[in-house]
Amino acid sequence: MEFFDWFMGAVAERAPQTLRIEGIRYLTGTILVFLMVWVLFERPLRNRKIRKGTPRTKQIRREIAYSALSVVVFMFMGVFVYEGAAGGWFKFYSDVGQYGWAYLAFSIVALALFHDAYFYWTHRLIHHPKLFRYFHATHHRSHNPTPFTAYSFDPGEAAVNYMFIPVFAFFVPLHDIATIIYMWLMIVRNAAGHSGYELMPKSWARHPILGALTSVTHHDMHHEKMTGNYALYFTWWDRLMGTEHSHYMERFDKAVGNETPQGETVAVPTPAPAPARSLAQ
Repeated sequence: MEFFDWFMGAVAERAPQTLRIEGIRYLTGTILVFLMVWVLFERPLRNRKIRKGTPRTKQIRREIAYSALSVVVFMFMGVFVYEGAAGGWFKFYSDVGQYGWAYLAFSIVALALFHDAYFYWTHRLIHHPKLFRYFHATHHRSHNPTPFTAYSFDPGEAAVNYMFIPVFAFFVPLHDIATIIYMWLMIVRNAAGHSGYELMPKSWARHPILGALTSVTHHDMHHEKMTGNYALYFTWWDRLMGTEHSHYMERFDKAVGNETPQGETVAVPTPAPAPARSLAQ
């Protein structure tokens, strides 16, 4: 009871600032991608629309509502991380001179590599039939995603997704600036990955190095098929574990090479969540 009272006191003190930070990051990242991809460059990107049909406004409103709930969850998690750092549980630091700028840059790369692995395995875990409906069903209601799908999570999934930060910082020193930079890059990349338009240059997918990056098509297929292509930033976990869709490259080629204009905007039905595969699949 004492811990609960202490934590709620910390929440009351830090909630306004944390909510503002998380809310601004979500709205800035998603609206920026929406305006750039769906409005400003919609015409030149029209032939790169991955799937026909544009989600209804109703879907976007639902995504924003669930994203607001995710922001609240992130607020609680942020207070936990802040108080944990103050108590010495996590290795956050604020003096760049302690490790130098080279280490700060390295820590961002290391965080991305760790997050990619963390996301792949937790993503597969919450696709387990016993967990899917409680952790991941809301996100997959966006069968044809939009930039606003980025934070459209069940509360449990929001908590799982945020935990990579404290887990990483429990073992590896992480500067405040590195954390801020990474979180901003993450929301923009997340919104772009759900944009529904293939943004990767044609030659990258088969490049020996750049081909390790996930394209928008890669994650879009996950939303369409409800399984497979679990990766976040890099394709290597899917390829190593045999969970990348076999016709991914064919779909990518179609997305970047289709010269046929897309049809009229149509409503996309919201399907019931399909049975998820187990980790063994």
